Amino acid sequence: MNVFIVNTFFGYTEMFRDNDWTVVDSIHSADLVQFTGGEDVSPSLYNRKPHPQTYSNPMRDKKEKVIFDLCLSKGKKMAGICRGAQFLNVMCGGELWQHVDGHCNGAHVARDTKTGESFYVSSTHHQMMIPGTDGEVIVESSCSSFRERVIRDKVVKVEDESPTDVEAAFYPKHGVFCFQPHPEMGGFASLGLRYIEYLEKYLFGKGE
Repeated sequence: MNVFIVNTFFGYTEMFRDNDWTVVDSIHSADLVQFTGGEDVSPSLYNRKPHPQTYSNPMRDKKEKVIFDLCLSKGKKMAGICRGAQFLNVMCGGELWQHVDGHCNGAHVARDTKTGESFYVSSTHHQMMIPGTDGEVIVESSCSSFRERVIRDKVVKVEDESPTDVEAAFYPKHGVFCFQPHPEMGGFASLGLRYIEYLEKYLFGKGE
């Protein structure tokens, strides 16, 4: 399988190569286009005002939206990690909790919603995904003590004794898989393998 990595660096390249994928330098020759981590997604992309703690890069959003639209027009499969997951979630009709408090501290336990299996993931985010109506929640965890977003210029806070954070979502109509943890980080080889297996299962129908 061939993958084109948007804004790549060593960790992403090694993760795919270690799992027998080929990293290519052209979107047109790729089976998958991988979006990567970075700044917060601009709230304007999901029709919200910015939260005081939201920090965005509108130029990057603009460039990556062009890539998203190209992939969609060409029927290219897409996947995102961290910010990349949040960006693709927004592009597919979802939005974000712009600020979450206490989303774990490094490694924590997540749960596959389809199999019930629990496993360790590596992520500490201050923003989390809210999938759109077409998004299927694949992985979730219980970490945050509260979440906030901005509605009509007001910060809206939600508290829950057992909050559920969406760690991964799948958009079958768009051919998009969103994964907020960091499987590309060193020391999490098993998570990298799991991520690749998710991509192959949900985007390419392997192992079903």
